[in-house]
Amino acid sequence: MEPRKRNKTSRKRQLPPAMPDGNGHTYAFAPPRNRHNLAKLNLSGMVNPEPDLSNEDNMNSLDYVRKYLSNTLVLPPNDEIHEFERDHLQEMELLGNGSFGVVRKMLHRPTMVEMAVKKITLINNGPDDAFNKSMQRFRLEVEATKAASKCDEIVKYYGITFHEGVAWMCMELMDLSLDKLYMIAHDILKVDIPEEILGAVAVATIRALEHLKTTHHIIHRDIKPSNILLDRLGCVKLCDFGICGYLQNSVAQSVDVGCRPYMAPERLAPNAEGYDIKSEVWSLGITMVEVANGKYPYNGFMDAPILEQVRMVVYGDPPILNSDQDFSMSMKAFIAQCTIKDRFLRASFEDLKKTIVFKHYIGDDHKKVVGKFVFEMYDHRLRLPFADF
Repeated sequence: MEPRKRNKTSRKRQLPPAMPDGNGHTYAFAPPRNRHNLAKLNLSGMVNPEPDLSNEDNMNSLDYVRKYLSNTLVLPPNDEIHEFERDHLQEMELLGNGSFGVVRKMLHRPTMVEMAVKKITLINNGPDDAFNKSMQRFRLEVEATKAASKCDEIVKYYGITFHEGVAWMCMELMDLSLDKLYMIAHDILKVDIPEEILGAVAVATIRALEHLKTTHHIIHRDIKPSNILLDRLGCVKLCDFGICGYLQNSVAQSVDVGCRPYMAPERLAPNAEGYDIKSEVWSLGITMVEVANGKYPYNGFMDAPILEQVRMVVYGDPPILNSDQDFSMSMKAFIAQCTIKDRFLRASFEDLKKTIVFKHYIGDDHKKVVGKFVFEMYDHRLRLPFADF
């Protein structure tokens, strides 16, 4: 009798058991014997103490990812499971730089599925403490990306594998990042960004951030044009969880994590303490102003000393749309609500969801315009001055 062949695509992978955090929330991340060790990391408060090496059952972050999250791909549309090795990937083109890694467009040869693959170097060339912290951040990024990928406004996580000291994290492929889109439009083709782009970006970002907060108690902390992706179908999605963190009582504590040009005033102020999800609203507002105007709104910020950067954002006037921009009053009002410097007066997600802009773009009527514009910009991506394909 012939031996029965295994069907690799139907194999169910054992998921790690659920883990309660310090606030009573449950996350399906850690194995039973590691629950207390991970709880000690207190990621919800951004505290990273030394791992407990006295416990022989302690599993470090890298080993955890290797054991529970690696070497399989789960691909749409039917969530089929495929064995996964580095040799299965064929490089196609460079997409950009994410937190702690380079992102490339690659082809998974066994399935012929194109995907975005983030290459993260894991070799320890520095102090053990720094390496352990970077591995904790790596683990958090993998867990957050995987957990949040059920949201339609967040890129899908496919899987991860390891090869010669490098992690290869595979995700859904989009067509253009928002920064490339507006640079092609403003700098190369000399055309304005349609209001539909801003509306679609606003709604998708709000929905993604609200999902992260309410479902996973996560704050993204890196909202900027390069982390918002679009495709030729008119979809808009959030990516890159490399510096996200868990919220503690809806407040994050680490003020020095993130991209400074998009940090809210309360995060840059000299007496900065905790901050909440409204800091993400500011980042969204700055992003929308930048995309509409075609450049970052604080002139000279990138070359200024840190104290001057703080002065611009904390003590200067909030950014506004150029006077020659032909946007609706409702769009101008929406952006103005996002860029109020006082976080107690700045709009919340609930406030923004009540606006004319959100209600207008919550449907799919705008997708045809967004997709068409992305299609027109896509063919010019190789003309960008920093393109390296």
